[in-house]
Amino acid sequence: MSSVLPFARMRVTTDDRMHRPGECAHRNIRLDPRGGIVTCRDCSATLTPFWALTMLADQYAVALTHIERLETRLARADSRILELSAELDCRQPTKDPSKPSST
Repeated sequence: MSSVLPFARMRVTTDDRMHRPGECAHRNIRLDPRGGIVTCRDCSATLTPFWALTMLADQYAVALTHIERLETRLARADSRILELSAELDCRQPTKDPSKPSST
């Protein structure tokens, strides 16, 4: 048993933070299609493909949420324009088609 080396007890923790302040967020990635290597264009760090795929999926979900919110705002703006247009039409006197114009 002389080949067994004693190790001191070590505390192992995980850091679940997605981004650490002051570090690169790796949002600008480069894909190597031949080697399957993903690197950050900004800091040249090698990234795992799974991490890159997860990051892209998260960004896609954020973009879809933003698009849905903009579509909702656009629909509300369109309906408000129709309401204001109808209100304006009610306020303006209607022209009598039998009378010729003064021009």
